[in-house]
Amino acid sequence: MGPGEVILADRFQQPLAAVRQTSDKGRAIFATANIPKHSVILQSQAVLLQKEDYKRLGETALWPYRFAVGEQCAIVFGDISFCNHSDTPNAFVSWTRLTPTAAIATLIALTGISADDEIEIFYADTEEYKRRGITFS
Repeated sequence: MGPGEVILADRFQQPLAAVRQTSDKGRAIFATANIPKHSVILQSQAVLLQKEDYKRLGETALWPYRFAVGEQCAIVFGDISFCNHSDTPNAFVSWTRLTPTAAIATLIALTGISADDEIEIFYADTEEYKRRGITFS
């Protein structure tokens, strides 16, 4: 498998992840099966907004669902919004723009993830991933 290639899930297989309540973090996403590196774990719809909306959203009930996406920000609907932060993430979010205001957020495994492990991402713009040396290959 080359850099940038992902393993697509069979649409008829059981979900690879589920939201669970934790005692210390609230809701979180956990693997329901072993997930190979580069696998697509989940996909969610997103609404794209202007970058200046990111700070304003932090003052609303939508703040947990906001993501920085290049020069824009996004509100993600669906389970991806329950990913917690880690400085050593095992997954990342890739973005596919559909229109100027709509996108698909795709959660992809950075590493192999064992069943029952929490799936975590690094909370930052994709440029911060590059600065910290977090790679997707």
